[in-house]
Amino acid sequence: MGKPEVKRDYTLGERLYLVEIVKGLGITWKHFMKNFRASLQKGPHTVPTCWQYPWDKREISPIFRGEHMLLLDEEGREKCVACGMCQRVCPAKCITIKRGKVKEGEEAKYAGKTYCASFEIDLLRCIFCGLCEEACNKGAIVLGQGYELADFSRQACVADKKRLIGNFLRAKEEGRLKPKRPPVPVAGAKDAKAAGPQKAKSAGGGQGKGLKRGV
Repeated sequence: MGKPEVKRDYTLGERLYLVEIVKGLGITWKHFMKNFRASLQKGPHTVPTCWQYPWDKREISPIFRGEHMLLLDEEGREKCVACGMCQRVCPAKCITIKRGKVKEGEEAKYAGKTYCASFEIDLLRCIFCGLCEEACNKGAIVLGQGYELADFSRQACVADKKRLIGNFLRAKEEGRLKPKRPPVPVAGAKDAKAAGPQKAKSAGGGQGKGLKRGV
């Protein structure tokens, strides 16, 4: 089937597009004057206009997903235990981890019995989806607010363990750490938990009756 043809008789003004052109020029002029007045103001701009980057930078959202960081606990110990969950869940396959066992006398440096001997993230392959942050059961890896990641070589775009921990220490010093997210409530979880023992009891009773009948 071909597309149905819709016939419409346009007026002379619609065929010349003069009215629509004037409307468009009016909108353009309105935005031009608004941005022109804003450019004369001092300090950071609060209306849509050109930001004079890198001298004039926008405020980043606290939940922005930027360059990664490896977290330390309250005692300054590394939280990562090199379980490899972030490496397995990463869709871009940009994380490489090598596990090491904590030696005697070094327990004060690490929060677990194992630690990451090396931790590398290829920022050129990373898509900043945040799945590594979601998969980590220790809360050891977080995507911070760093977004100026351009460099002149591929090797410089590979973030190692020292760089990732440095990102955390710098963000902590500047007060730019992500706020802890509250747990997501699951619909019907409380009801299922409350009804759990009763269901188990009824299931056990039914199983007993079935055995009696079988005998």
